[in-house]
Amino acid sequence: MIDRLEQIGLTKREAEVYIALLQKKEFTAAELTKITTVTKTKIYEILQNLINKGACSESVSNGKKKYRGMEPQLALQNIITNYEAEVEQKKLVTLKQMSDAAKSLKKELSVLHNSRAQDIDSLDYIEVLTDVGRIRKRWLDIQNNTKKELLMFTKPPYTSSTIEDNVEAERKLIEKKKIIIKSIYEYSNLNSDEINDLKRIIGLYQSAGEQVKIVEELPMKLAISDETISMLALNDRISLKPSITTIIIDHPNFASAQKEVFNNYWVNAASLQEFIKI
Repeated sequence: MIDRLEQIGLTKREAEVYIALLQKKEFTAAELTKITTVTKTKIYEILQNLINKGACSESVSNGKKKYRGMEPQLALQNIITNYEAEVEQKKLVTLKQMSDAAKSLKKELSVLHNSRAQDIDSLDYIEVLTDVGRIRKRWLDIQNNTKKELLMFTKPPYTSSTIEDNVEAERKLIEKKKIIIKSIYEYSNLNSDEINDLKRIIGLYQSAGEQVKIVEELPMKLAISDETISMLALNDRISLKPSITTIIIDHPNFASAQKEVFNNYWVNAASLQEFIKI
């Protein structure tokens, strides 16, 4: 019982005294020292702690202080409530200490950061992402922050579940920001039903203002934003399946080279009208 009382917030001595208090209607402090391991110098401190935690009550009779253990159900709930309050208070104190420390450090760390050489580390402009959620978020960031032009290689699998939302988001980008969006879609390894669905999807994007073309096969998934940021995913070299690993490179020279590749594919790709006739 002592071990379990410790688990809910009492110390070992507090637990021992509370168990003792339950064995008779009321005790004096001296009586409790005789049936527990708590010394006379510590008993009053322990009893006061139990009173504060709601596990014990104090009364005075004939000039003597008497102590009574609270009914277990009430005492246990009081102990837990008291413990929760202590934890919450400690959390608030810790958070304030963290906040104060952050404020005092901000200025000093900023001085260090700003005083470093204004060169770019060799890997600062490269991100490698493998989490689907983070990839999705970074893509939306890149798409929404594009100011002039967005070029894309789009490969299967194509999903129709969110197509309407995606098309509407793209329509707003084109209409409000007047950006140019060009996409080349791949149709290799699709059956006839999937190709018909692809035609429908491409038609929706085209109606939103996207410039579209179609080719049988593309080398990778790719997006180029404002001739600066490139986002790409290559097939796994062993399985040849699309990889979840996505690389983002924030470098105009690399983006320029990727745009040349895009333009070569664009020139030789079919329009939606030509593809429908196939």
